[in-house]
Amino acid sequence: MEEKVLDPLLTALKDRGLVKAGGRQRTDSTPVLAAVRDLIRLELAGETLRAALEALACAAPDWPAGAVPAQE
Repeated sequence: MEEKVLDPLLTALKDRGLVKAGGRQRTDSTPVLAAVRDLIRLELAGETLRAALEALACAAPDWPAGAVPAQE
């Protein structure tokens, strides 16, 4: 089961040039740190949006229901 998850992940990382075949990979390399920084910023932006929407829903409870279409 682990290989079913690990193999596609390694293939995707290899296609993006983040890992090379064989050898050891350094986790402190500049591209790895930059990718992690980008992911952290993306997560922070998502959490900021979530918090803003929650505050808006508390301040104007009727607004989200009219602005966001409901899925069935």
